[in-house]
Amino acid sequence: MRESWSVDDPDRAGLAAAALALRPHLAAHPGRLGVCADERCADVYADASPAGHRRFCSLTCQNRTRTAAFRRRRARSGCCAR
Repeated sequence: MRESWSVDDPDRAGLAAAALALRPHLAAHPGRLGVCADERCADVYADASPAGHRRFCSLTCQNRTRTAAFRRRRARSGCCAR
């Protein structure tokens, strides 16, 4: 069976194609859609990890968040001041 959507606005055809591509994954794995945990990011991701514990949309956001947390902890402890 082949699924298809039609849209009146050609600018929205990309959104329709993305939604159609995500549909089988979301149907097979409900609850696997999430919003990035980085404070400065609002991206949404489809969690395809084996355990289903993904929190960030990319390694860039994950590294940014962890680096900021490390710097906050270091500043609070007063250790290794520059």
